[in-house]
Amino acid sequence: MAKTWLSTGEAVKALDLPRHRLLRLRQDGLFQLGKHYRVISYRNARRPTYQWHINNCLKALNTPLEKR
Repeated sequence: MAKTWLSTGEAVKALDLPRHRLLRLRQDGLFQLGKHYRVISYRNARRPTYQWHINNCLKALNTPLEKR
């Protein structure tokens, strides 16, 4: 059984995207907190650590702009 939530490194490989593009899509609002990604780092961490719901990310990437 495949994992649903992946680390950023695993998600980059699964989605075939550069790391900076994946993080930019989150920053631009395509990926939404709770649906496409979650923060797993401590509240006061210097940098957040994310996990990505790979199936929801794939769906968002394959949805035409007019249907988002």
